[in-house]
Amino acid sequence: MSRDNRIEALLGELTLAEKCVMVAGQSSWTIAGCERLGIPDVTVSDGPVGVRGRRMGPGLLVPGPSALASTWDPDLVGRIGAALGAECLDKNVDVLLGPTVNLHRSPRGGRHFESFSEDPRLSSAMAVAYIEGLQSTGVGACVKHFVANDQETNRHTVDVRVDERALREIYLPPFEAAVKAAGVRSVMAAYNYVNGAHACAQPDLVERLLKKEWGFDGVVISDWGAAKETVAPALHGLDVEMPGPGDHWGNGKLQAAVESGSVDEALVDDKVRRLLALLEWRGRLPGITDNDESPRETAEHRVIARKAAAASFVLLRNETGLLPLPRDRRVAVIGPCAAETSLLGGGSATIEPYRTTNVLAALTDRLGSEVVTSAAGVRLRRKADPVPKSWLGPDGVTVELFAGDTCSGEPVAVESRQDFDGHWGTYRPAEGAAALSVRLRAVVTPESSGRHLLMAGGFGLARVFVDGVLAAENTGDTFPAWMAVNATTVPIHLEAGRAYEFVLEHTPQMPVPLVMTRLGLEYDPHSAEELLREAEAAAAAADVAVVVIGSTDEWESEGQDRTSMNLPGNQDELVRRVLAANPATVVVLNCGAPVTMPWLQDAPSALLAWYPGQEGGEAIADVLLGDADPGGRMPTTWAHREEDTPAYLNFPGEADTVHYGEGIYVGYRWYDARKIEPLVPFGHGGSYAQFTWSAPQVSGNGTDLAVDVLVSNTSERPGSEVVQVYIAPKAAPVHRPRKELAGFAKVHLVPGETTTARVELSSRSFARWDLASHGWVVDPGEYDIIVAASATDIRAVAPHTVKEA
Repeated sequence: MSRDNRIEALLGELTLAEKCVMVAGQSSWTIAGCERLGIPDVTVSDGPVGVRGRRMGPGLLVPGPSALASTWDPDLVGRIGAALGAECLDKNVDVLLGPTVNLHRSPRGGRHFESFSEDPRLSSAMAVAYIEGLQSTGVGACVKHFVANDQETNRHTVDVRVDERALREIYLPPFEAAVKAAGVRSVMAAYNYVNGAHACAQPDLVERLLKKEWGFDGVVISDWGAAKETVAPALHGLDVEMPGPGDHWGNGKLQAAVESGSVDEALVDDKVRRLLALLEWRGRLPGITDNDESPRETAEHRVIARKAAAASFVLLRNETGLLPLPRDRRVAVIGPCAAETSLLGGGSATIEPYRTTNVLAALTDRLGSEVVTSAAGVRLRRKADPVPKSWLGPDGVTVELFAGDTCSGEPVAVESRQDFDGHWGTYRPAEGAAALSVRLRAVVTPESSGRHLLMAGGFGLARVFVDGVLAAENTGDTFPAWMAVNATTVPIHLEAGRAYEFVLEHTPQMPVPLVMTRLGLEYDPHSAEELLREAEAAAAAADVAVVVIGSTDEWESEGQDRTSMNLPGNQDELVRRVLAANPATVVVLNCGAPVTMPWLQDAPSALLAWYPGQEGGEAIADVLLGDADPGGRMPTTWAHREEDTPAYLNFPGEADTVHYGEGIYVGYRWYDARKIEPLVPFGHGGSYAQFTWSAPQVSGNGTDLAVDVLVSNTSERPGSEVVQVYIAPKAAPVHRPRKELAGFAKVHLVPGETTTARVELSSRSFARWDLASHGWVVDPGEYDIIVAASATDIRAVAPHTVKEA
């Protein structure tokens, strides 16, 4: 029997009730099959930087998406995708929820680090490589979040007002490439509204454009808790509501809508047909639901993660040749991210890595403890460490789970554990109950007297009582402490040897039976000034200082946008003091989104290391010591100040509406148009090697062209170079950006080697979206083909004429 016949035969045997159950999800990470007919469940997992699986277990943590885009290396990104696919197979995951292809619209976007770039062409190339690599293993990708989901502020309710041309030229191309070029198996519909219609029920975008115009034959999945009603999403293209059982399609609600005539059963058939096609593509029809998971770290995956990290690091400055570091000098490794290197951002991208690495340990291992000293300089962490087990009484922590949201009545379950940190989703609420709540209780005896930090965190409201008095509540000034957990940290005075009763009560923020808690308590006697003085002393006593600063998953995370582009804490002051104490200072930036750098021109060397994944500490040491070349180029423009950025006057909106007033002038397009000098241009990045470029040779006809540039490595070191090609119309009937990235090529060269970097162009490279015809058009006329090393470093210009068709 052919594939289509098998699917139609199964579809014909399913009852309406069974079909409605399948498209309403089943649990947090599974979509129901039908055991009666041998249709297995579908398992999905976050992504995009690792695979957690259903058990939220450990996995390979790869560099963040902005870091991957910084490699400008589709082949390498494809290998990362294949490594994640292998992780999925080990954990019986059918669909990985990634990649994220929303654009870097504002530097304050909370998930900025989780997206590739400000540029649609670079984002498209990275997305296609990631998806093809992942799907080559037989695991489906889920490109997200469709569409214009570019902020966290009011993300469930905000209406994004964006014009047709900006959608088509800027925000939709990465999704289009994922569908047309990579054959992505699923698309995630976003939380927000787009031009008045909810993204899960957007007839213009989901139904007409994605499925009909682009011919997408995969599954459209709602973001978790994004669906807002029953009928409209069913009519306008949503295929699966998650998590399950869905609030709007589960528990018979979709079936009732079909039986009442509000939803045609043929629409439900199409949704189920798409799920069956996904399972058929996976080779799982007929099949069984396999709940076994076997996380398995491999040496090969560790190597590719480390290589990708080094290839993403951007050498921002190296004016005096301080890098690579000499190995015979005393080195002070300073900064909050030295011993606690930030490996990933926060939110649904969170994963427990197989292992963690940090810069201080990696440099100490290589150079020796006798020449490496350290100082934190700043407390960057907002959360407090878990309560030490030695502080807990003999009974540990007692956990009571309740149906409802008030921690009242008889608990549905009671258990014991040895910490306050956990998540529970196996207990279903009682009939009619809206949610699940939890109370954790323990006797805590501190070992030190004085100032402690107390943290209260949960997936919703969390309150901590100490001896019956409310001591901390995670409302107001909160931060992401783990995945969807928001927390608050407050100072509290405790006495050593005294027994205190700690009680944490938590009720969830969403009507799903899932609770997650965090409670931290740590002794913290050091003042901010004391930490800074320790850093100054360490820098002054060393030959070279390496300052590792940046951000963490507590400052950059899903769930909230950043409040500022400035580095958190007093890290700028730390850099200034270290530079004053020792001018031979390398600054390493360990963050995911743009920050201001008022000290940049004073630092002889600066390296941007992003969120580099589990091998990040080792990879940073590789580059600092010259064992690897810094291969990264900027995927996004960094501004001197937020006021210079394109979305500044239109972010995050007001009255639940945000206007994309900058239109098509996103990223370097804006800086070109406004003649604003950026702090770090799009495409910028240095190397330890030196290169020469030949004049470009352009061949071909019309818009089907090839641009060839001979690149030679004239140094004694291996390295990589990125040749960027931009298209600039000399005149156009409508406003167009001064130039737009049309393609790029990355080449790797050993000393003395010469190779050809070829960039191929097509009609889309020259096209614009025409509002009159609602289609792509290429205006005849004169164009410049610009060959560049960055958006501001133009190496050559070749004129080209496109004749009337």
